[in-house]
Amino acid sequence: MIAMQYKILLPDDYDMNIIRQRVSVNGYKTDGFQDLLFKAYLIAEKVDSTKSCNEYSPLYMWKENGGMNKFIFEGYYDNILSSFGWQKINIGIPMTCRLEKDFNRSKFALEIEHEVTPIQQMKAINFSLDIDDCTGKVLIYNPDKWKYVEYYFYKDMPIEKTVGRIYKVLHLSQ
Repeated sequence: MIAMQYKILLPDDYDMNIIRQRVSVNGYKTDGFQDLLFKAYLIAEKVDSTKSCNEYSPLYMWKENGGMNKFIFEGYYDNILSSFGWQKINIGIPMTCRLEKDFNRSKFALEIEHEVTPIQQMKAINFSLDIDDCTGKVLIYNPDKWKYVEYYFYKDMPIEKTVGRIYKVLHLSQ
């Protein structure tokens, strides 16, 4: 498996309904896409001066790289380029991917980013939160940057919202 995500940071005054409409009209196009385990159409909104920014950050989990290559190089990613310009695509390796039977009902995702600090003996990376009421958990690492990210998916707004970034899930393609 391989994970892929691009984080499109949008201006504070950007109308996020544009993204909602975009996903409403086009989200189904990645349903059943070659080698795609899931694509979570994630957005975060700036609600006041204490929140970071408006963001559109789709998260992809690919079973094989063939589908990812097709998506990037055979015209599908061109929609992102024409709408938002050149975006850096973050690539990661899934360490853990647990999707519950009700994963497709996820409406929120909690993202927690971490640095991997230098150590003398490598050990497996684990989730930092002990959460059982989520619809899915994904842990992705990137040894090129020595970072890892945890995602927890929920049907309802998570209580743990102070420890990371909360996204709304607009659509889940599987």
